[in-house]
Amino acid sequence: MELRYVPDSGFAARGADGPRRDAPRDWVVWHFTHIDNLQAIVDEGRILAGSAVRPVRDVANASVKSRRAERIVDPDENYPVSYVNDHVPFYIAAKSPMLYVMARGHETYSGGCEPLIFLGVALGDIIESGATWCVSDSNAATNYVEFSRNVNELGSFVDFDLLRQRDWYNTPDDTDRKSRRAAEVLVLREVPLSLVSVIVAKSERMLARARSILDGVSGTRQYRVVAGLYY
Repeated sequence: MELRYVPDSGFAARGADGPRRDAPRDWVVWHFTHIDNLQAIVDEGRILAGSAVRPVRDVANASVKSRRAERIVDPDENYPVSYVNDHVPFYIAAKSPMLYVMARGHETYSGGCEPLIFLGVALGDIIESGATWCVSDSNAATNYVEFSRNVNELGSFVDFDLLRQRDWYNTPDDTDRKSRRAAEVLVLREVPLSLVSVIVAKSERMLARARSILDGVSGTRQYRVVAGLYY
């Protein structure tokens, strides 16, 4: 698979052109986890939603995790009754505000970015798998977030231009930039590991560890060291 990404943001896509507004099925979206959690994920054969798993190494911010457990996901009236925490989250731009928090540390995690491994999945593969999914236009834990599963409108539903930029901090004229940069693809309950097509680490050492753990998992995937996807 040919993969192109925007170095400033980690927004990636299959194909030579990189992310395109009119081709969201080609977007490669990112779930990150601590390397210590990878063996348990392999043993399950799938990435589980936060409400269904207790990670070996929890890197989540407790207050954010609590809000995600209370926010209903409601892209349309036919969507199953569920909360954000019932979904496996994937950031559209790898260099998300949450990754920045991981780099700086918070009340329950201070290990930095190096032990974090990115698992990349093409949105089109999620859709074709038959999984129940939707996209948030901003931080899914906020009260004002909106959700959609209309794939043909995703390029305008999310802030496509902001997802390509280096800087996402709020400004006096736009106090919601940080939240919009945290747009996510949410997959209900679980994602089979066989859908993961790209593994990214910050260092060769961490990539070697990830490769050794994932080596026996079915499917075809690329392994890359891309320090630029991290803070």
